[in-house]
Parts: sequence; structure tokens; C-alpha cells
Amino acid sequence: MCDRLCIAFSLKELQGLIQLKDTDTMIGPNYVELGTKLKPIQTYNALRNSPCPILLSEKHIYDGIPSNSIVLAIMQWGLLPSWKIEDKTKLKYRIANVKKEKLNKIKTFQTLLKKGHRCVLVCEGFYQFISLNNKLDKQVYFIHLNNIFDKRKQCEIIRPCYIAALFDTFKQSDGQEFYSFCIITVNTPTNLSHRIASYMPAIFNSIEQALDWIDFDRIDMNEALKLLENHEEYLVIDLVSNYVLKRSNTGPECIAVISEPTIEKSSTTNIESEDDIDRKVLEKHMEDIEQQQHENQITHLINENEAFQQIKRHYRKPSNNPGIKYDENKLKTIFGSFLKLNNCKLITNITNTL
Repeated sequence: MCDRLCIAFSLKELQGLIQLKDTDTMIGPNYVELGTKLKPIQTYNALRNSPCPILLSEKHIYDGIPSNSIVLAIMQWGLLPSWKIEDKTKLKYRIANVKKEKLNKIKTFQTLLKKGHRCVLVCEGFYQFISLNNKLDKQVYFIHLNNIFDKRKQCEIIRPCYIAALFDTFKQSDGQEFYSFCIITVNTPTNLSHRIASYMPAIFNSIEQALDWIDFDRIDMNEALKLLENHEEYLVIDLVSNYVLKRSNTGPECIAVISEPTIEKSSTTNIESEDDIDRKVLEKHMEDIEQQQHENQITHLINENEAFQQIKRHYRKPSNNPGIKYDENKLKTIFGSFLKLNNCKLITNITNTL
């Protein structure tokens, strides 16, 4: 589970921290503005639906590019799947997190994996709001990777979190492609699960692992899923104050470490109603939509069959040719026209004009 994100890096800082190997040199990823033209933000308290920095294969944007060519872009956190429904921007449920074991069980995610829509969220870390005994009060933890020592600079440097994600696109009414993503969560390491939630975002140990996840031509779906696991030796869990619970608090105070828990009952009610999406309701919502699509397809096939039977009855040959019930050539021509029109309501017009 991931409740909030810390994305205080600027794009320039990210390009400096993310080092991609190009022959014998190390370079940062190029920044590409996607169709949605979302603007990057810098905040220590990023909410769901916030624009976030994402690494993805350039092949998803431009034809003829190898899948191992990586670019930096901005996408909205909270997946809006490319279902054929009206006004997706008003869809009540956006998918912020999805469990790894659900990826092969829900058609939406199966499709994204098959298309290679794998991407990586880059951030400083994320927050979890843990319910206490009475379930009304919450304690906040900031989870991130341990810093690494730069021998060249002789100091510790920030180590970005590379978090596994899936993205999707759909075309808006203005013709622009809208990009959004959801975070993949995995089981929390056993020794840490007593402190934080049982699920947490899948964090890659290195940029190399992150690039393997993105490179969908070289690393197939099954091999990529094996990369999704966390190792506790790389993780740091900091107890922070409830300052982050207030949405308007976006400064570095959000990640200030404290020694004792702080409880603010006035804040927890808002968090409960605004941030905690019922996963079961969300999954049921997705299943209902996919079931409706399936039923619509079946209904369409039934309508086509009924229309075909209507054509057969209309063009039945006279009884003096008992061996041939229908004029086959005429029947094929009419039904071919019907399929092109792909609209059962027009069948009367077809029969009247021939």
C-alpha cells in the first residue's frame, strides 16, 4: 500500500541522479513531454492524481525505437484504463495500487503486461498511514532506500526509489493521449511487516533492475514479474509526524524523523474518508465493467445471428427447387453488406434496397 509520495526532486536533479549507460559513458535520461502535457511538481506530500516522474521505453512514444531506449516523462498517479466508456476523467475509482498477484487475474492488467506497458516511478520515498489499535488514529511512516556513499564526491548522496508500475493511455475528446499509471505492490519483508502494512510498493534494488523491467522486448512478462520483490536490507523505515496527513503541508517537515508517535485525532477522520480506497470495492468495480463488456459482445453476436436468420427467411428460394433453399450468391452479398455496416438496426434498409 502506498498512501502518499515524496517527489521533491526537480527534473534536472533526477536526470543527474539517474545514470543510464551509453557505450562507455553514463548519461541521464532525456525528458519527453507526453500528449497530456502534465507539468512536473516538487512536493514532499504528493497525493493520488498528482503528476509524477516516470521512466518508460521510448518505443511506446515513437515508432522504430528499441525498447531499451529510456526516457523520463510525467504521468498522473491513478490509472485510468482504456475502457470504452464515456468521460473517463470522471471515473470515480482510479487505480492507485495493485497487488502483484492480481496482475494475472484481472484482464485490465493482463492486457497492459502483454502490451509491455511497464514503467518505473522515480521518487525519494513513500508514506504509509498505519491504523492503530482503535482504528481511528493513524501513525505515519516514511519508507525509502538507504543513501549510498559516492567515492568521487566523498559524501553520501540520495538514492532514488525506483518503483514498479504499469501505465495506460486513452484518447481524450481533444485528441490528446492521456497517460496515467498505478503502483505495483508486493508482500512486505517478514521482519518489517509488524511495523508497516503487509503490502508495499515493489522497489528495485538498482537502476539496472529498473531498466530490465522497462525493456519489454528483451525481458518477457514472466521474467519481469520475477523482479518484483523487496529486500529489507535496502529499506529504511522512518517514523514521522502526522504533519503529512494534512494535504496542504508539502514541505521538508513531512519527512522529519521523530522518536515517539504523535496522534492527532482531528486529522484521521479526513484521511479515512479521502485516502483509503476500499480495494474490494475497486476490484468489484473493475470486474463489473469487464463483465459488462463481455455481455455486450455476446449480445452483439446474438443480434448478428438473428439478423442473418432474418435475411435467410427473406431470400428463401421458391419451393420448386427443393434441393436449394437459398440463393447463395445473393445471400452472401447481402450479409457482407450487413457486416460492413455492423448495425443490426439497418437490416430493414438493406433488404428494401436490394
